[in-house]
Amino acid sequence: MKRLVALITFAFALQAHAGLFDDNVARQQITDLQQDNAKQNTRLNQLEASNKQMLNLLGQIEGLKQEIANLRGQIEVLQFNQDQAGKQQKDLFTDLDTRVRNIEQAKVQQKAAAQEASQQSLDDAIKLSQAGKHKDAVAALKQFVTANPADPGVPTAQYWMGNSYAALKDYKNARFAYAEIVNKAPDNALAPDALFGLAVCANAQGNKKEARSFLLQLVEKYPQSEKAATAKKALLSVN
Repeated sequence: MKRLVALITFAFALQAHAGLFDDNVARQQITDLQQDNAKQNTRLNQLEASNKQMLNLLGQIEGLKQEIANLRGQIEVLQFNQDQAGKQQKDLFTDLDTRVRNIEQAKVQQKAAAQEASQQSLDDAIKLSQAGKHKDAVAALKQFVTANPADPGVPTAQYWMGNSYAALKDYKNARFAYAEIVNKAPDNALAPDALFGLAVCANAQGNKKEARSFLLQLVEKYPQSEKAATAKKALLSVN
């Protein structure tokens, strides 16, 4: 009887121990599964975080691409504006240069026209003297000299003025006109003729000594001139 009870008790103990063993295994498996799930969740979280970072980076890259595109657009606009400004500046300089050239050309034409008109007035005055209209010639020549004091034709005007005054027997003014050439334009081609005119006026005034002095100056200063030969002949008559 005692043995039977012991056997039964042992059987129950074995069964209880087996059940306890099965529970431990189950718990361990559950624990393992939970740990695996935790690891999976951690990996998922890491993957999600990584994906978020990738998305953020992609977003930043897209933003940078857009900024670069905007900057390129701005650069193109700036380049276009610069090209336009350069073209406008070039056009401005071209226009300015054209205007300056036109002004200079107009000045040259105006000067040429003025010189032509001046020369014409001198020619007309000389024609009056050559035609024997000495009073009109003197007036016209005076007007020319007054209006054109720096004109290269002034010595010529003075010479013909001297001739007209001499023809009018106004030797004082004739001598003054001739002297203007001798004193102010000694290198002028008419200077020898002016000296001869001074000699003629002095002789007409009865001053033979002074007339001789002018003739000698003419021969000494302008020995190669045509008037020099005439002056030499005139010196004989003065003597």
